[in-house]
Amino acid sequence: MGKKQKKQQRKVTPIVLTGLMALGISSFPAGAAGTTVHASAQESLLVTENFDQLTGEALPNGWKLIEGQAAIVDGKLQLTSPATSKPSRVLIPLEEETGDYVFEADMTFISAVEDTRWASMMYRVQDSNYPYYQFAVRRGTTALNGLEFAMRTEQNVWNVPEKTFYPESFQFGKSYHLKIVAKDNRVQQFVNGQLVIDTDLAAKWSNGDVGFQAAGVTVQFDNVKVTTTSEELPPLENSKAFLAEEPETNIVNAPTVISNFENVGEIKNSQDVSSMILPVRTNELDELFVNETPLSDVMEAMKGKMIPIFQVQDESSIAPLQAFIKEKQLQDIHVLSSEAELVKQLKEGTPFARGTVLYTKNSLNKHDLKELALEIHESNAKVAAIPQKLLTPEVVHYLHSRTISVWGVGGESESDAHTLIHLGVDGIIAENEQAAVAAYSQYPKNTIVQRPIVAAHRGVPSLAPENTMAGYQLAYDLGADLIETDVHRTKDGHLVIMHDYTVDRTTNGTGAVADLTLEQIRALDAGIKFGPEFAGEKVPTFKEYLQAFKGKDVVLLVENKATGIAEQVMKEIEEEGMTDQVLIQSFHLGEIIKSDEVNPTVGIGYLFSAGVPGTTEARLKDAQKMLSYASGMNATLNASYGSLSEEFITYMRQRGMMNMHWTYRNEQHLGNQLEQGIIGPITDYTQWLTDVPIRLETPIKKRNLKVGDTADIQAKAFMHYREDKKENIETKLFVSGDQDTVTVEGNTIKALKPGKVNVFVTHTFTAHGKEWNLVAEPVEVNIQ
Repeated sequence: MGKKQKKQQRKVTPIVLTGLMALGISSFPAGAAGTTVHASAQESLLVTENFDQLTGEALPNGWKLIEGQAAIVDGKLQLTSPATSKPSRVLIPLEEETGDYVFEADMTFISAVEDTRWASMMYRVQDSNYPYYQFAVRRGTTALNGLEFAMRTEQNVWNVPEKTFYPESFQFGKSYHLKIVAKDNRVQQFVNGQLVIDTDLAAKWSNGDVGFQAAGVTVQFDNVKVTTTSEELPPLENSKAFLAEEPETNIVNAPTVISNFENVGEIKNSQDVSSMILPVRTNELDELFVNETPLSDVMEAMKGKMIPIFQVQDESSIAPLQAFIKEKQLQDIHVLSSEAELVKQLKEGTPFARGTVLYTKNSLNKHDLKELALEIHESNAKVAAIPQKLLTPEVVHYLHSRTISVWGVGGESESDAHTLIHLGVDGIIAENEQAAVAAYSQYPKNTIVQRPIVAAHRGVPSLAPENTMAGYQLAYDLGADLIETDVHRTKDGHLVIMHDYTVDRTTNGTGAVADLTLEQIRALDAGIKFGPEFAGEKVPTFKEYLQAFKGKDVVLLVENKATGIAEQVMKEIEEEGMTDQVLIQSFHLGEIIKSDEVNPTVGIGYLFSAGVPGTTEARLKDAQKMLSYASGMNATLNASYGSLSEEFITYMRQRGMMNMHWTYRNEQHLGNQLEQGIIGPITDYTQWLTDVPIRLETPIKKRNLKVGDTADIQAKAFMHYREDKKENIETKLFVSGDQDTVTVEGNTIKALKPGKVNVFVTHTFTAHGKEWNLVAEPVEVNIQ
C-alpha cells in the first residue's frame, strides 16, 4: 500500500464499522493463526493515524503536546524524555464522549536511560491532563513490574494496583502491538495479542481522552486506532486463580490426582481431581475436539474446577490450539506430549503454558534417565510423566534433584495408588481416579513417605566455613542432595566461589572480588575466621568445585552472583561434561535467561523474595502471576521461605512446578513449611535432616491369615539416598479399615474375624518441632 492510499486512513470521526473491521475482545493483530474476529454490534472508529504524511513537530490535527518533546520521525510519533521526572506526553482528544473503546498502537523503544524506564498508552484522561489510567511498559519487560495497569490520581501521584511481566524484554528497534480494551470498570491490556493484565479496577473514571507518554526513554508509536466497543468483557471471575479439589488425606505433600477425559458429564461429577488430560485433535476444518466433544465445550465445563492439560501428538494441532488459547485468553494451562519437540513448539507460541514430556519407552536405565532430564529442560517442560512399571524411588529422586516433577501413570487399583504414593510422585495420572482417591484417606496424621530433598547452602556453614571445599565435602557426607554455591569473577577473568562481593567477611583479606586477581584471592585464608581447625582453607575456583563432585551422586546448585558471567559459567560446566549434574540460579534475571540461551539442557531457577499478600484471593493471584512468570522463562521459582504461603505451595504442586526455597536457619519455620508441603529446602543446617530415614520398606505386600492367627509385620529403613543400605528401626503398626477385624500390639497383629484391612508400618519421630509418621507401603491382610 502506498503513502497516498495510507493517507486515506487518517482520522475520521465517526464512521461505522461492522464484522471483521471491528476489534472486540477476541481480536488480535493481523496474522494471528486461526483467529476469527466478530463484532456483536456496529462500532465507531474514532481515531486512525499512521503519520505517513507528517513530519517534524507538527502533530496530527487536534492532537496536543501536554509536556516534553514529541515529533514525527520516519512516519512515526516519537516521544523523547531524559528522565522520569521530565516526561513527554501527547493527548488525543476524542470527539465522542466515551470510555468504552479499544485503543491500540504499535510501540518501539529507540533508547532508554535504563531498563526500568518506561512508556505508556494513557486512556480515560480527564481535564486534558490528569487523572487517567495507563498501560505502562518498561523497557525491561521481564521484570515483575515490567507491565502495569496504573492510575495517575487526582493528587497527581501514581497508584499501581496491577503489575506483571512479559516473557521477553522489549528489544530496541522492534515493534510490539499494544492494545487496551476498556468497557465499564473492566480493562484488558494485551501485548502482541496476548492478554497480560485483566482487571475490574477502572471504576473511577468512565470516559475520557487517550494519549501517549514517555518517561526516561525515546519511544515511537505508529498505526494508532481507537474504536468504540459495546462488547461485554467476560466476567473477571472466569480468570481467577483457584486451587482445585483434592482428596482428604493426612499425607504431607500428597500427589495431585489427574484424570483422563471421557465426556463433559464426567467433569461435572468428578470429585477430588485437580487436572484432566484432554487429547486434542483437529477435524478437516481445523476445529478442535477432545474425543468427539468441541474443545470450547470442554473448557467451559472445566472453568474454575480443574486445570486443563492439552495432550498434543500431532504438529498440525499446534497452530489451531495456540489460536484457541489466545482467543479464549487462557493462561492456567498445561501441555503434554510424548514428543518433546511438540511441547517446545507449543510453548514458543504460548510461553506461559507449562509442559510435560510423556515417557513411552519400555525401559528406563541410567542413560535413559539422564537423557530424559536433559530433554525435559531443553523442551521448556518441568514435568516427566512416567508409567508406574518404570518408576522407582531412585528415579523420582534423580528427577527431583534436578527440579523436575514426576507424574506417575497408573493408578488402576487402590493398591497401585498406594504404590505410586510411596514412590514419591508429585501427581498420579489415574486410570481409576476413584480407586486412587480411596487410598489417600487411609494414612495416619502427618504421614511422610519420603524425606524431602535437601540443598546444602554454601556447604554447611553451621559446621564449617561457608563456600569452602571442607564445607562442601561435609555437606556431601551428611547426605545433601544438592550443594549450593555462589560464583564471582576475578579481575583477571577467573571464576571463583564467594558469596559476598568482597572477601572481607569470610577471609583474612579485604577488597572486592572483581578488583582482585586469582593469585591474590588464592593467597587468602577462607577458614581461619570460622575456627583455627580450618586454618589454611582456600577460596575455591569454580572448576575445583565442579571437579570435586564430577560423577558423584549429587547435584550442584550454582548461583551466578555477579552479572555477565553466564556464558563463562556454562562453558566451564560443559568443559567438565557436567550439564546433567548442575542447575543454575540467580537473582539477576538476565543471568538465567542467558544461561538458558547458551545451554537449554541445564535447568534454571529465579531467586526472589516478596511479601505475602493478606487475603486468600490475593495469595492465589500472586501464585498465578509468579507461575506464569516462571513458565515464560522455563525457570523454577526459588523464593525465600518468607515469601511462601500455603496457597502458593499447593498451587505450585497442583501445576507440576517444583521449586527450591531459601534459607532455612530456624528449625521451627522449616517444620511448619514441610508440613505445608515444601519439597526442596535450602538450609545452612543439612544435619537437621541427616538422621531422618529416607523411607521405609516392607518385604511383603500381602498376608493371608485365619481367624486366631498372629503375624509380625516389619519394615526396614533406608537412611541415605546414595547408599543402598537398610537398617532396623523402631516401628509400630497402624490399621486402616474395620478396626474390629484385628488387634495390634507393637508390630504384631492378631486376626479376630473375616475381612480385609490395610496395615501400615510406621516410624514416629520428632523433628523441627513436629511429630511425623514415616509410613511404608501398606500390607494388605486378608482374614478368612
